[in-house]
Amino acid sequence: MTRSRHGFTLPEVCVALTVFLVGTTALLGCWNFFNREVADERMRLEEFYDVQSAMESLVTVRPNCDSLLVSVRLTRVPGNPHLAWVVVAREHYSLKRLVRCR
Repeated sequence: MTRSRHGFTLPEVCVALTVFLVGTTALLGCWNFFNREVADERMRLEEFYDVQSAMESLVTVRPNCDSLLVSVRLTRVPGNPHLAWVVVAREHYSLKRLVRCR
């Protein structure tokens, strides 16, 4: 009489669970890395929008040529009292533009 085997043996179940857990751990590690990269990209994009917004506000509202604003550097153009180079800088971005001033 032959004996038929139904199911799996304990070593087979242990190996399958180990492979499953190692694969799941690797996928979760990749998922965390991906989420950190997305968050960093969003932060940098917000910084860029802040710098761009500050620059555009200096273009629409003419600043005083002799003023020094927070994180904004004005350098007069020699020979013209109403033009200045404006540099708006944050941690990762820096924009430079020629603007009219008072």
